[in-house]
Amino acid sequence: MKAKATLDGQTAGQVIESAVRTQAQLVIESASLSHGALNGFLISGDDKALLMEITGRPAHDSTRLVGVACQVQLFSDQRYCFASTITAAPHWGETRSLAIARPAVLTVLDRRRFVRAHLAPSSKVTIQWQGGGSSHRQVATLLNICSDGLACRLGDSAADAFCAGENLQASFELPFGTFTFDMPVAVSNKTPASKGFTIVGMQFVRTSNSAKQLGELREALAESERTPVETGALLA
Repeated sequence: MKAKATLDGQTAGQVIESAVRTQAQLVIESASLSHGALNGFLISGDDKALLMEITGRPAHDSTRLVGVACQVQLFSDQRYCFASTITAAPHWGETRSLAIARPAVLTVLDRRRFVRAHLAPSSKVTIQWQGGGSSHRQVATLLNICSDGLACRLGDSAADAFCAGENLQASFELPFGTFTFDMPVAVSNKTPASKGFTIVGMQFVRTSNSAKQLGELREALAESERTPVETGALLA
């Protein structure tokens, strides 16, 4: 694995702030973690520390990790890594979290190891939005999905009806599950595709109503990475 670039100062700070806003995925690795890495997502941050909510059921007593040095991989617009130290292990009920020292430097890595499912061509997502005083609904081809968002291929006329930053509603099923996810999304980018079509990238929006589904989605994607999938879904 080769490093592409090192970011520090204002640029690193901008990447971190964006990652906090989008609740990006983190993977923590350390020699003290005898049972493997810890996975989670950012829930807040300040000028001294980043707070991560742990997903799954870790085999570690997180309170024993305070003071432990670690390597962190951050999956946002790109894959980054940095060295840090676990500074606290707060928990609320069944929710386990870790605070890690905020880094001054980030390294950009060549290849993402993001849990991103690339789906069969038959996978669909239903997009709904408001415009012109009425409700609109369009079925699009679901190209890939991860714990932060999804990408779909939509007809140009439908894609032209909304702009980057606009909030929509997305409904979909995973090929390796039976649960229907119905969550708010924000349009992050639109890219021209084959003639008549546009690829639309969308970020999941975390609200009090969508938080539970986001947790279930992360669990489903993590499980699909651990378990062979017979439907033809691939992980990249």
